[in-house]
Amino acid sequence: MSGTHIFQSSIDSKLITVSVMSNKSNLEHAHRDIELIYMIKGQLQVKINNKSYHLNKSDFIIVNSNEFHSFQSEKDNLFVVFHFNYLELSSLLSQKNLLFSCQSTENGHSSDQEFRVVIEQLLSVYMQQNQDFEVECLEKTFKLISFLKLNYLKNTNQLELKNYSSSKGQSERLTEIMEYIQTNYREALTLEEVAGLHYLSVPYLSKFFKKQTGKTFSQFLNEIRLAHAVNELVNSSKPITRIALDNGFPNLAAFNRVFNESYQLKPVEYRKQMSDSVEKEVDHTEEISNQENNEAFTELRHYLKSTEEQKVHTLPPATEALNSDVVKIGKLEAFTKYWNKLLNVGYAKDLLNSDMQEQITLLQNEIGFTYARFWGLFGDDMLIEDHSLGTITYNFSNTNKLLDFLIKNKLKPFIEFGPKPKIIQKAVGETLAIQTVSEKSPEEWKNLTKAFLLQCIERYGIEEVETWYFEMWRPHTDVFNEKVQDEKGFLDKLKNNQGQGPTQFKEYFKIFTQFKKDTKELIPAAKVGGCGLSIDLEGDKLELLLDQWKKEEVQPDFLSIYIYPIEIDRDKYRVPIKNLHSTNPNYVLGKLNEVRRTLKRAGFEGLELIVTEWNISISNRNFLNDSSFKASYMVKNIIENLNQNQVNMLGYWLFSDIFSDFRDSKNLLHGGAGLVTKSGIKKPSFHSFVLLKQLGEILVAKGDYYIVTKRSGDRYQVICFNYKHFNYSYYLHPEGSMGIDEQYDIFENTETLNLSLEIQGLVNGKYRVKEHRLNRDHGSVLDEWLKFGAVDDMKPDEVDYLKQICVPYMKVEHHVVENQSLVLKGELQPHEVRLFEFNLLFSDL
Repeated sequence: MSGTHIFQSSIDSKLITVSVMSNKSNLEHAHRDIELIYMIKGQLQVKINNKSYHLNKSDFIIVNSNEFHSFQSEKDNLFVVFHFNYLELSSLLSQKNLLFSCQSTENGHSSDQEFRVVIEQLLSVYMQQNQDFEVECLEKTFKLISFLKLNYLKNTNQLELKNYSSSKGQSERLTEIMEYIQTNYREALTLEEVAGLHYLSVPYLSKFFKKQTGKTFSQFLNEIRLAHAVNELVNSSKPITRIALDNGFPNLAAFNRVFNESYQLKPVEYRKQMSDSVEKEVDHTEEISNQENNEAFTELRHYLKSTEEQKVHTLPPATEALNSDVVKIGKLEAFTKYWNKLLNVGYAKDLLNSDMQEQITLLQNEIGFTYARFWGLFGDDMLIEDHSLGTITYNFSNTNKLLDFLIKNKLKPFIEFGPKPKIIQKAVGETLAIQTVSEKSPEEWKNLTKAFLLQCIERYGIEEVETWYFEMWRPHTDVFNEKVQDEKGFLDKLKNNQGQGPTQFKEYFKIFTQFKKDTKELIPAAKVGGCGLSIDLEGDKLELLLDQWKKEEVQPDFLSIYIYPIEIDRDKYRVPIKNLHSTNPNYVLGKLNEVRRTLKRAGFEGLELIVTEWNISISNRNFLNDSSFKASYMVKNIIENLNQNQVNMLGYWLFSDIFSDFRDSKNLLHGGAGLVTKSGIKKPSFHSFVLLKQLGEILVAKGDYYIVTKRSGDRYQVICFNYKHFNYSYYLHPEGSMGIDEQYDIFENTETLNLSLEIQGLVNGKYRVKEHRLNRDHGSVLDEWLKFGAVDDMKPDEVDYLKQICVPYMKVEHHVVENQSLVLKGELQPHEVRLFEFNLLFSDL
């Protein structure tokens, strides 16, 4: 049990503690913290729940909360132990029951090597102790936690509302009992108490427990108490009597007896042995100043330096391509372009604005969407209801102007009904403006809706109207619709919203049922659905919603959902979590996978799924919306979800910055979510849709950073992208707080993508190759405005100049294919999207 504890220090006392150990051994113990062990030198024998693991250099393993574990040093070694506060980690990851499967010694995970890099990055920053030590350590800590979540965390979240069954399986019952003991071992637990709580007789529980575990109830309870007490003996200075009582032993004598039976010595003797073998802890500042003279620290520095050099030596020369893929044209697969079917054009009254209509015409000419989604059609500002004669009459002049314009521009209406307000969001929980709609009784809504549909049928014909989509909004779908003054108020409202019971959908089902019956009565083939569930905020309600909807008489023709990559810390108001963006770069794909699985479980497997809103953020005051990053983000997610999850439409939020024009948006750019600025300059996000439009209808191949498609004949299209996700310091600042000239300082790296993509199986002959580049130098309004000085007094001729120059780069070359192979090469900047189109001019045959 001898060993050396070199140092123990906290990066964030509430979250993580780092300990460096040499030749350290420990008796079996347990604790609430999650423990990560990482080997630097030598060997270590780790035992977890009676299973042994042999760790060598660069091996790692996680010990989950309350797991019995011990470790035995073999010869000279050095290792690092990270302790994560369980409650803080659970809050950060929004999961109540944390369980990791993470150990490199057996059945290696594909992410193991990358995880080693993440661990070593944190250790390197810790060893440097420079001026920005704390901030950098937090950044690397959050990166490590995020990596653990994405790759090693098991999803144990369950819907709270589940029917209790008295006929639960034995394993499930045993798990419940053991979890109860683990949680309450500090209390004076008795077999009678546990039996009563689980509706079992005492003799039955006694026999059942012994049969399932091989131990009596008392033996198991004492083992748990002893394991936690051993941890405190080593890692605290509390009196032994206090340790005994705090861990559930009735008195010191009972603790001494159980300890002696297990380890053949008394607790006081064990503590003395451990204290004699551990160097006396010194002040951390003094320890840092003496690190260079410390052999263990020298060894740790040498290890980190050697691993860094090894990474450098394994990199190919700069002249070689870092990404080289071969695409063989073989089995071809048709696909549907789901991303340009639906566009959110906004609030109905705004669409009567001549500038807005001019931009919609521009958009349709260059991209061509199928459906235009809007709401507020019956808003007060549409001047529909006339009460002057004592009875309500309707004037649909403004609605007809709107619908006429859309249909003229080959856009079919996708109408969201209900009193949904117009909201301009600065960030999550921070609203700039709300424009509400007057309340109406159910009867008033019914009469208005029927009158509207009848006049639409008369004006446009039922053949046209039955191709439209009708979506019923669910009031208070999310707390974005609440005006709150601070983050705590927002989270309070969210928590209240989360806590609603199983009857929360009943009122919506009632409204939806009546609306669909009325609509189908007039337009039998119409698509009627809902309810715009915010997967980011209410995803855990989806299964409950669908289960209840399945029992209703009237069910939806389609399910509409919103996807914004937001992860809410529901239980704590924790600093420095200022930014609620998800750290998961594959958030959209993961959420859509979850939705499809939930639909299948609920019996809605074939139900049409429409993402009616999606974006990187709900914010209309975030300059990332104007940056090249936005283009690569959109292309990455659209390609990643291609032919996945049977999504029929993916509705980009939002069309134009005119929607979010407000008193604080006087400058050329204000961080609006639109595809075009309020003055009509196309953003990188607009250009990304134009490039995606060029893709063919046949999928040849797709990879992590590219897609290859084909049109009829020998015409091929390749889109490549160099996506960069946020670094972990980004999450420490409120959304949108970065300066306009700091938008590219918040990403994981600035490495270029050296592309080499070989297309094999082509017809030999002469090809015309057109290349389009969308990056910071070509097509980025944010970068061009920065070059312009980001002045706030732009003149009309200067705006016209930016309209002309904010376009992607283009060039054309001719290539002769002789061996049925064409290699596409190029160096893509961070956030760049590049399109290659190559068409056969004539073959050699």
